[in-house]
Amino acid sequence: MRNEIISLSIILMLLISPIALAAPGEANGTVTYVVDGDTIYVQIQGYDTRIGNITVRLADIDSPEMNTVKGPSCKQFAQLQLNGSSVTLDLDDKTGKDGSGRWVAVLYRKEQDGTLVNFNKMIVDSGYACICDYLNNEFDPLAWWIDADFAEACRLEMPDNRRINCTDVKCSNNKCFDGPVVGNEATGKYHYPCCPRAKEMDRSNAIWFISSEDARSRGYVPCNVCCYL
Repeated sequence: MRNEIISLSIILMLLISPIALAAPGEANGTVTYVVDGDTIYVQIQGYDTRIGNITVRLADIDSPEMNTVKGPSCKQFAQLQLNGSSVTLDLDDKTGKDGSGRWVAVLYRKEQDGTLVNFNKMIVDSGYACICDYLNNEFDPLAWWIDADFAEACRLEMPDNRRINCTDVKCSNNKCFDGPVVGNEATGKYHYPCCPRAKEMDRSNAIWFISSEDARSRGYVPCNVCCYL
């Protein structure tokens, strides 16, 4: 297994041309499987399926988990758009992979006329995902839209339009530094933005607070899954 991981890393390094950094075309392949709205398997072009089938995490978006009401329809949308399609990847040159070993990337679907469609943007525009701008990668979702269109994009954000960065959440000894939290109006509980339960909630039930203290003052109780103050 270790040798396969090393081999795959070498393959992808060879695929990345210095001229192509921070641009589509760093790796090319075919979508073989859609796990959910933001996790895709891609067979890298020209390599054995045993080492060339990589897992891609779509950068800076958040889609519903499969155990939520909207999860299956989100996956179905991604399947219809991507299964068997030729794609090109703009791989994250800053950190490469996320904590689950998935290659972080902006995925572009190749159209018959040769044009490239930014699928990260497409799935947000279609209402199946929201922007969650991670600061630990090279990408800036603002660059995917002209200003008028971005104003309509779904974002995980505070009421004053400050974008929530999931890497801002830090934990130590089961305690979190205080910061923005999201409440679930259906359950009366509040969560840190990247808590699994926060990602699973119906977006129509989300209400943002500037801190856990703010949430408690409004009658919300802490989630028993994520860490909290």
